[in-house]
Parts: sequence; C-alpha cells; structure tokens
Amino acid sequence: MNKKILWIVSFALLFILWIKAGPFKSPSEDASSDDRVTELNEDSGEATPDEKSYFKSHPVKTKSPDFSAITDIKERKKAFFEFLTPFVNEKNTLILKDRERLTALLNSNKKLSTKNKKWVSTLRQNHKLEKLDNYTKDDLIALLNRLDIIPASLVLAQAANESAWGTSRFATKGNNFFGQWCFRKGCGLVPESRNEDADHEVRKFNDARESVFAYIDNLNTNGAYKKLRAARAQLRKDKEVITGLALVHGLEHYSQRGQAYVDEIEGLINYNKLWRFNRTQSKPE
Repeated sequence: MNKKILWIVSFALLFILWIKAGPFKSPSEDASSDDRVTELNEDSGEATPDEKSYFKSHPVKTKSPDFSAITDIKERKKAFFEFLTPFVNEKNTLILKDRERLTALLNSNKKLSTKNKKWVSTLRQNHKLEKLDNYTKDDLIALLNRLDIIPASLVLAQAANESAWGTSRFATKGNNFFGQWCFRKGCGLVPESRNEDADHEVRKFNDARESVFAYIDNLNTNGAYKKLRAARAQLRKDKEVITGLALVHGLEHYSQRGQAYVDEIEGLINYNKLWRFNRTQSKPE
C-alpha cells in the first residue's frame, strides 16, 4: 500500500513539473536556425550586385557539353571535371584576392579609411553579416572566416552527385549543378516530385559558372554550414591544407540524408581521386 501511495505521489510531482516546463519539443523545434537540419538549398543562388557586374564584364564563352551524349563513363567524367574546374578556380581566385586585402586591413594598426569601410560593409552584406557604423578586429575576423575557398574536390563531388554528372534536367535546362532552390514563381524549374503544398522551384542560371559561384556563396554564408567554416578556419590557424576531405563532415545539413550523404560525397572524392584538382594537393586519406 505504501509503495502504491509513493508511486502516485511521484507521478503527481512529475506531472506538475511537466505542466510548469511546458510541452516537450523535438530538437529541431528547439534549435536555433543555424542548428536546424535544412534541405540543401533554401532560397540560395541570387547573385550579389558585385557578381552580376563581374558576370557582365567577364562573359562565359564555353558552352556546357552534352554529357549524356558521352557514352564512355571515363570520358564523361573527364569532360565533367575539365568543364567545371576552371569556374571553381575562378571563384576561389576572386575570394583569395579579397581575403588578401582583408587580411592586410586586419594586420594594420591604422583606422579603416572611408573607402575601406565601405568595401568591408559591402562584403559583410554579401556574406549575410550585419553592416555596422564601425568595425572591430573581431568583426573583420568574422568576415574573414566566411571569405575563404571551397576546395575543387568538394565542389566537383557535390556537382557530380547533385547533377548526375551533368545529365539531370536541372543541369541541362537550368544550368543548375547543385540543386539550389528559389521561391519566386518562375525563378526556376518546378520539380516533378514536388509536393502539392510546396512552392519552391529549382533555380535557373544563365550558365554553369553562375551555379558554381552560387554554391560556394551558399556554403560560405548559410548558417547550416557553420561547422564546415569552423573546420576551415581551424585549418587556416594550423597552417594546414584546406581539402574537401577535411570539410566534407560539415555537410550533414546539406541533405536530409545526413551522414549517409556525407559518406557518399566522401566516397566520390576518394574513388575519383578528386584531390588532384585542388590547387594545393593533399595526399589521399
């Protein structure tokens, strides 16, 4: 009898505590926006004003190959890598140029000039950071951690995975090699498997280069990939080579498949020896 009374009292106490605390939430409901599992591309892909100006002054002259017409798998892969790698290097070159200038400002003891402050403000806005009236060194470091390269090995592996080696409808009809989404009607292609209540489209780009630039911008700014950026920043601090294999584990939020997706991208890098396309090559792991 005493045991029964003790059990009832214990249950009542737990019930009261539950009422005070409120209904339990799942981790995804309680997490911050940076920590939630997101589908790979919420509204991603819109070029910044600087990028639009760059695209206009540096037109792409190379047309996308018809990858589906290349029946030999080895030749198709070769054509795929040779087509996309120059765009990856182009974007990373622009990033490194800005990074060099920002690093010089960080190492200087001088106050930011009006010109440099405007430049920093634009960069912060482009990288989804708040524009401020004045910038401390911590503010510049926060920008520097977003302003960095994405290794070609990682870009190529994800492009191959997301576009079926350049043969998907989104790649051939919309120059979209990474599945970036958009939510404005007519901004892209409507997925055939889209749910009735969904309104997203898969963004259309003018060319493959724009898709590559948008993908790298996405990894550098989206809160879902802060783990990837933190790993990259640590590599910089340790003076280590930035590789796709070192960053791939920051992609668990790129797909709802989570770790299985990460393992797949890692496998693509290893199987195809994609580290050979990185500017600074790393030994295979």
